[in-house]
Amino acid sequence: MMFHSDKRMGLRVPITCAVYYSNGAFHASGITANLTHSGGCLHGSHDVQVGMELMLLLIPPTQSALLIKKATVRWVRDRSFGVQLDKDDTATSCELDQVAFDQQQTPLSFMTH
Repeated sequence: MMFHSDKRMGLRVPITCAVYYSNGAFHASGITANLTHSGGCLHGSHDVQVGMELMLLLIPPTQSALLIKKATVRWVRDRSFGVQLDKDDTATSCELDQVAFDQQQTPLSFMTH
């Protein structure tokens, strides 16, 4: 049996918001599944590879868009992938913490028909 340790730095908050991502050679869109100031899980329209560096544009429902200048892909499973955010981007870290707090105050999703 293989043992897989959880290397996450913090509790992931289930946040669903639109995300656009690019490495300069392609531009794609997707949604977030969970997010913290140090990383998250995304579901996207374009395949990525482990180690790829991406620029992210997050569009949370309650705030203006957040630009993340450097997110490194750490794992890939089909069109889902995990990213580690650049720890030196402290302004974005604070904003992501606020998005997580705001998301906990509102419903996680809305269904329309």
